[in-house]
Amino acid sequence: MAKVDLHLHSKYSERPSEWFLQKLGAAESYSEPEYIYDTAKKRGMSFVTITDHNNIEGSALLAQKYPDAFTGVESTSYFPEDGCKVHILIYGLNPSQFDDIQIIRKDIYELRDYLVQENLAHSVAHATYIINGKLTIEHLHKLILLFDVFESINGGRTITSNLTWYQYLKYMTAEKFNDLKDKYLIQPQRANSWVKGFTGGSDDHAGIYIGETYTLASANDPDDFLMHIRNRRGYAKGRHNDFQSLVFAIYKIAYDYSQNQSDSILKSFPMSDVSELVFGEYHISLLDRLSRIYSKTNTSKGYKSKIAELTEQIRRREDFSIIRNLDLLYDKIAEIVDEIFHDLISSIEGNLSKGDIVNAIRSISAALPGFFIIVPFFSSLMHMNNNRELIEKIRMELPIKKPKRILWFTDTLNDMNGVSVTLKQLGWQFFAHNVDIRLVTSLLDKEFSDELPPNIINLPTVYDFKLPYYSDYTVKIPSILKSLRDLHHFEPEEVFISTPGPVGLFGLMAAKMLNIPTTGIYHTDFTKEINEIDGNESLSNFVEGFVNWFYKQMDLIRVPTRSYKKILSERGLEPSKMRDLPRQIDSDLFHYQSPEQLNGMRLNLEHGLNLLYVGRVSKDKNLEFLSEVYCELLKEREDINLIIAGDGPYLAEMKSMHSKYPRVQFLGMVSYDKLPLIYSQGDVLIFPSVTDTFGMVVLEAQCCELPAIVSDQGGPQDIIENDVTGYVLPALNLRVWVKKVLDFGKMIDEDPLKYQSMRNESRLRAILHTGWDVVFRNLLLRENDTVQL
Repeated sequence: MAKVDLHLHSKYSERPSEWFLQKLGAAESYSEPEYIYDTAKKRGMSFVTITDHNNIEGSALLAQKYPDAFTGVESTSYFPEDGCKVHILIYGLNPSQFDDIQIIRKDIYELRDYLVQENLAHSVAHATYIINGKLTIEHLHKLILLFDVFESINGGRTITSNLTWYQYLKYMTAEKFNDLKDKYLIQPQRANSWVKGFTGGSDDHAGIYIGETYTLASANDPDDFLMHIRNRRGYAKGRHNDFQSLVFAIYKIAYDYSQNQSDSILKSFPMSDVSELVFGEYHISLLDRLSRIYSKTNTSKGYKSKIAELTEQIRRREDFSIIRNLDLLYDKIAEIVDEIFHDLISSIEGNLSKGDIVNAIRSISAALPGFFIIVPFFSSLMHMNNNRELIEKIRMELPIKKPKRILWFTDTLNDMNGVSVTLKQLGWQFFAHNVDIRLVTSLLDKEFSDELPPNIINLPTVYDFKLPYYSDYTVKIPSILKSLRDLHHFEPEEVFISTPGPVGLFGLMAAKMLNIPTTGIYHTDFTKEINEIDGNESLSNFVEGFVNWFYKQMDLIRVPTRSYKKILSERGLEPSKMRDLPRQIDSDLFHYQSPEQLNGMRLNLEHGLNLLYVGRVSKDKNLEFLSEVYCELLKEREDINLIIAGDGPYLAEMKSMHSKYPRVQFLGMVSYDKLPLIYSQGDVLIFPSVTDTFGMVVLEAQCCELPAIVSDQGGPQDIIENDVTGYVLPALNLRVWVKKVLDFGKMIDEDPLKYQSMRNESRLRAILHTGWDVVFRNLLLRENDTVQL
């Protein structure tokens, strides 16, 4: 079986398509034809060709010199109706045919007819790669009609791009093909042109991946091999690309460029040392290069230590190969970047704490080499994923449908708040139902617990610090390059983001680079929280501006309640982007527990009316108002118990405020599975918060048949049906709240049937529009999908 890498580039190719190399002014490749030939043969290729862009000079040199080489070209052609670019790989052509192709390639219809007329082997290269921003699904339909052979594995494209296109072609039927033929009125090459042939090639530009992707055919010589390609009897094998592989190819080309430019700016940046280490002249031993680099490095001790570590690791490996050691190289570059950004954030934090703005700005400028290092990684991701929308449209035409692969980013997962509780609960459900969703967060070792679901991607942390007003919460800054690699391997199709913190911002950045849709989940009203905690209007306005900017970047915004759709619209967010956020609650866990079922969790309460608050003990929950209500109630009725379940920064102050009230109990943090036992011992939930966007504890209480009294500001009001499952009262109206609680107590004593009806309705309405099926249907399936759980 003959093996040929049918897509290779040499120094004779035209200008590069990758943004970073374009900005440098580098060539597309610096590989010598002889080096390509020697390397291909060493890696087991039976025959060799080169397919430079619109140039056969490199392949002609090899074909004239070696009997097992043949000519090739990657010809840029155009759909004349709109100028959409397509690349066609053509083999075995002579100089005269090349000259003809150079003239007619401007029209892809003429080019196809010429290739058939001249009986030239050809293949459509990386058909789903968007070259000049014009490629659509309609162009792909036309290519299917025009051509019979396609590159099914392009070593420069991702497995998603390659495999989706291959599946699309393999699932092509005569019926579908004829429908396309009738639609576009294009004559195919053969009567059965819905049956396709396939080729594979590395699309190598840097001399690194030669022969790693190839075409197999049962052939004895180049002519026989090309006959098999024409007759659709070839198939592709080998590696697909990922962004880190592309980055090293870019670094290699940039290094080659710098060696050809005596005054290249690249030589002054840290990566020039690593590039010299990896790509330097082969006649100088690798260890000699390492020693030379180490001795001349005048950057930080941390950077020197990374070079030293890399030296030692390579020393232990007898036969160092770039391809086999990509992870090692990537890790060391990632560590260098982490160190630069750790020093940057630490310096900025220290300077700002001292009010030294000038040095804070200088810290940023000192970190510019770090930004320069990561630019190729960013541009590579964007380059490789410029076709994600097109890939999604191709998938929609496939007969196989499945739920989306989603990454769900959150800065909080193991903290005392509703966001964490909701996401942990969803995470376990995703895991139990084998749904391909990962919760993405950044946790320190001490923050892991058995409560966390296993389907978590934990981003490595490069820096962490405490937030003002939230001393129990630690902000984590994720490692950029290490995190990008972890996420890219998952091949996500959509990103959800629950928080606008560093992890959420990283998720937004990743989604933009991966060119996939982003859905923002609006959990927390930071504007109102800051107003309640601090009252600092300037800070509140700044935060509101940032949060608005953050959510304006989203394709969709999931909002928990109708009230908050109105609030966010008034703040300038686009109503047409807003969708309901379906809620999931374990109604088997959250149900009323009789006194006999409390199992040692029975509270030591004196007889009377039991008021229950559950949630974070923080000023932004309007707990000062709750205290005022309780004090006023005691003036009218002494047998009232107040139970506060939860922890938070305001707990000590609350305990001090109520130290003289023996009927006030503080339970502290209650584990999630024990909450139903607490709800079951209350007569009414009192939840005065004006900052909650939803109020998960209100839904939990209702599931446990506990009526609730909530504020008319924020999201909880949408959970309660007034006078049916509880009451919605004017925020901060002390008189109204006191009267309603007293009326509630009177109803319990004098009209127990109405109270029991309210309890029954609370549970019925709580579970009516919640549950796993609701979440699955609304969040996870693509439009028009019919997959059932």
